[in-house]
Amino acid sequence: MDIAFPRIEPTIEPASFTRGSGRSLPVAGIELGGVPRGAVIVLCDAGALERDAAGIMNGLAERGYESLAVDLSSVPGIGDRDLLGDVSVLLSRFGERGWSPEQVGLVGYGFGGRTALLAAAEFELGASVSVAPSGMADTPTDALPPLSRAARPVRTPWLGLFGRQDPGAPPEAVDRLCEHLRDSPAYTRVITYPGVARDFHRAAREALAHAATFDVWQRTVEWLELRVVPRPTPLAEEWQKRAASAVCA
Repeated sequence: MDIAFPRIEPTIEPASFTRGSGRSLPVAGIELGGVPRGAVIVLCDAGALERDAAGIMNGLAERGYESLAVDLSSVPGIGDRDLLGDVSVLLSRFGERGWSPEQVGLVGYGFGGRTALLAAAEFELGASVSVAPSGMADTPTDALPPLSRAARPVRTPWLGLFGRQDPGAPPEAVDRLCEHLRDSPAYTRVITYPGVARDFHRAAREALAHAATFDVWQRTVEWLELRVVPRPTPLAEEWQKRAASAVCA
């Protein structure tokens, strides 16, 4: 029997990214009552905050995750250091709600997928996922350096999901990225989906794309659940205090 979960409408409010790009951007948020399992930053693809964020965030809420979502590509001329500064601002917002870094995950799509990988090298978090990250290939029109060259060994466990027919992520660029991540202190994994292109993670009727859409979501939530440290319940915290007192006695 399928259980129908009520849809939660994210709250939308402006946030000032003064420690990053110095700009104000709309940020969508879903807060949960009780004891949520964890927290996730959703880094949307260019222009996808209104189109995709609510569905992704509701899917995460069903798994017990609070979330914040933002499109960091909104202002042209942004650099990689600006992106990392913006992620730091979002992490601080979760920190104000009591979330520690290992209790936070990152999930990025397209341009957000690029940011999720860069952030995995900059911060030690619970987990990071990049779905069809953009900027992989060496193209003269890219304002940012190719991700396959800009990436560094990661400190956060990272999962990369690519469409094999994505012209923006040719096999040689993905191979080069894997080489750059080989010496990472954190675990990494790359999955490529044959027969699908860049937007394979969105709902589609074609059999291969539909299967890829399902698999991407399953792998994403499993990656988070295996690695993002759950917040303990009040009863668990009380048990930990008693256990610590018994050891010290």
